[in-house]
Amino acid sequence: IFAYDAVQKDEDQIFDGVEIIGARFRAEELGRLISYGSVIKDCNLSDNEFDGADLTDTRFINCDFSNTTFNKASMHRVEFINCKMTGVNFDESIMKHIKLQESLLNFSGIHESKLENVLFDETRFVTADFFNVKFKNIEFEKCNLTESRFIDTSLAGVDISSSYFESLSIKREDLAGCIVSSMQAVQMATLMGLVVKDE
Repeated sequence: IFAYDAVQKDEDQIFDGVEIIGARFRAEELGRLISYGSVIKDCNLSDNEFDGADLTDTRFINCDFSNTTFNKASMHRVEFINCKMTGVNFDESIMKHIKLQESLLNFSGIHESKLENVLFDETRFVTADFFNVKFKNIEFEKCNLTESRFIDTSLAGVDISSSYFESLSIKREDLAGCIVSSMQAVQMATLMGLVVKDE
């Protein structure tokens, strides 16, 4: 376990191969989040603005990122496990080989970002916004997407068949090629104003 008091003395604020447990990170103490090969557990990182965050081979477990903004972040092989991320925003970020599991991202936003090889597993995205996001090899596994909005974000090739939503906001052209269950197909037809008639 690496003591957070010691981390604060490092002007570069780089977490390299460390384990941090139970710390509270404040914006005035940690202007940029940089982590390589580390585990950050039971920590509070809420209400921060992490400009240019650089995360590689890092696991966040039971952490609170509520109302935190990642601006122009770079993330590679990062896991967020059982994290509270209500109101979090990822702006102009690159996220590759990412796993979000059993996490809460209600009222979150992913804007003008590139996501590749990302697994969203049993994660809640109620009233979340995806704006101008480029998806490649994305999986939504048993997620709650109720009232999520996909704006200028294509779901072509994205499988949401195991996920749940009561309503969804997306343009017809961005929905083309999305993989859905038969029940979801009926839901989407209804949302788009079609009348489904059984024979």
